[in-house]
Amino acid sequence: MPLWVRTVLVTGPEAEAAPARADHVEHLRALAARGVLRHAGAFAKGEGFLEIFEAEDLHAAEAIARESPLVELGLATWILRRWDELDLG
Repeated sequence: MPLWVRTVLVTGPEAEAAPARADHVEHLRALAARGVLRHAGAFAKGEGFLEIFEAEDLHAAEAIARESPLVELGLATWILRRWDELDLG
């Protein structure tokens, strides 16, 4: 299944973004429980996240990308790119 990289950048005020950031982590846990999420991490200063997940096509990947509470509340922007893992071995 194709891999996708979503970069989420928090743009909203911290007072509103903090609880939504916690909800975003729950969103990531749900993706992991569904077997969709491959890797995820937060940027060191708390300004956003980078995630690698599986989705059948661009339409399915965009649906997943829009599910984030940060995105739904208008507190973050996101960029989505298809990603091809390199075999470096």
